Amino acid sequence: MLLSVLDQAPTRRGGAPGHAFRDALALAEHADRLGFHRFWVAEHHALGSVAISAPEVLIGQVGTRTERIRIGAGGMLLPNHRPIHVAEQFRCLEALHPGRVDLGVGRSEGALDPATVAAFARPDDNAHGAGFEDQIDELLAFGGVRALPADHPLASVRAAPTDVPLPPVFLLGSSVSSAATAARKGLGYGFAAHTNTQDAATALLRYRETFVPARPGDRPHAILALKVMVGVDDEHARALSAPSHLNHVQARLGSRHPLVPVDEALAHAYSDAEREVEARHVDTRADVAGGPEAVRAGIEAAVAASQADEVIAITNTYDPVERRASFARLAGVFDLPAAAALSV
Repeated sequence: MLLSVLDQAPTRRGGAPGHAFRDALALAEHADRLGFHRFWVAEHHALGSVAISAPEVLIGQVGTRTERIRIGAGGMLLPNHRPIHVAEQFRCLEALHPGRVDLGVGRSEGALDPATVAAFARPDDNAHGAGFEDQIDELLAFGGVRALPADHPLASVRAAPTDVPLPPVFLLGSSVSSAATAARKGLGYGFAAHTNTQDAATALLRYRETFVPARPGDRPHAILALKVMVGVDDEHARALSAPSHLNHVQARLGSRHPLVPVDEALAHAYSDAEREVEARHVDTRADVAGGPEAVRAGIEAAVAASQADEVIAITNTYDPVERRASFARLAGVFDLPAAAALSV
C-alpha cells in the first residue's frame, strides 16, 4: 500500500497573510523527507478555512522545494477551467519537474455558495454527466494521450509544450458513477471517502472490476482519500481534530472563517442549528483519528474493505507544527523509508 498526502492548505485565525501557502510548502518538504509517495494539492474557493484556489501555481513551487515525492493536483476542477488550459499548465509542470507530476481532475465547483459558483460562469457544455466526460476526452486529446474522432472540430488541437507528455491523469470523485467513468476511460481513480463514507468500498471495487485499459499495459490504480489524524494517543487526536470538525459544521451554515485554536474548539457550545447540520451533513465514519496503533488499524481496515492501492491522507490542524507531527507519526506507523531519521 502506498501512502500519500492531500493538502488543502488550512488557514488559521491570527495567521499572517499567505501563511497557509508557506505552511503547505513546509509540509511538502516534510512529506518528501518522510518518504510519502505523493503530495497533491486540492482546489477550493471561498471556503475561508482552506486557501488553495489555484493548485497549478502551488504545485510548481512544491516541485522546486522537494526532491523525490510525486506532486500534483487532487484535483483540478474541470468545470472551472477549459481543458486546453489545464493540458497546457500540466505539460509545463511536467517539463519543469519531469517524471514527478500527476493530474487529478474532478467535476465539482469546489465552492458551497451559489454566488461563487455563478462567478465562474460555468458553461453549458461542461455540466455534470456527458459534458464533463467530453471535457475529459478533450483534455486527453489535447495532451496527446487519446485522439478525438477525426471529424471532431478540435481534433487537431495540441497543448504546448508538445515535446513532453501529459502527466498521468486520475479522475477524482465520490460516487459509484464517477468510478465507472474512470474505469471506462482507463484512468487512475481517487475516491473521496471523507465526503461520501457509504460508497467508498463499492466504488473502488467496481472501478477495479470494470477497468478497461486505454493502452496496452495500463492497470487500474485506486486511491482512497481519508481524513487522518495521528495523535500521541486517542484523546490527543480527538482534540487536534476539533477545530476542523467545528469549521466543517459552521461552513455548512455559511461561515467562511479560518480554523480556531484547539482549546476554543473544544469549549465551543454547539447551537441547535449546528447540531442539526452536524447530524445531517458531517459524516465522520471514514475519519481515522487516534493514537498510532488505532490509526494503523483504521487504515488497514479501510484498505481491506476497498482493496485500495493507495491511501491519501488529509490532515487539517490549527497548528502547522502539530500537522507535521501527525504525518511524522503516520510515517512511523507504516515504516516509510525515511521516517526514523526525521525530526519535526
